[in-house]
Amino acid sequence: MSPRKRRKNKNKGKLILDATCAPADIKYPTDLGILNQARIETERIIDNLYKPLRVKLRKKPRTSRKIARKEYLKVAKKTKSILSRKKKSYRETVKIP
Repeated sequence: MSPRKRRKNKNKGKLILDATCAPADIKYPTDLGILNQARIETERIIDNLYKPLRVKLRKKPRTSRKIARKEYLKVAKKTKSILSRKKKSYRETVKIP
């Protein structure tokens, strides 16, 4: 290998050798966070499926997006998480009108 090629491939990232070390900026998923991501993705799918059917369907399928987002934020912003609040939030997020 020529010296130019070696310099080109010199840095490719970080290598963590100790198994107890982990980068601090990783966001670990929680049940509430995963549920919220699923809600957002489902809403996106509904929007994409509705686009070609605008002519046939007069109204877009009803989803309680604003209510579900408010409930999610209400629980996510709490510093102390109480199990009963989480369960209520799960129900509100998944609830189908």
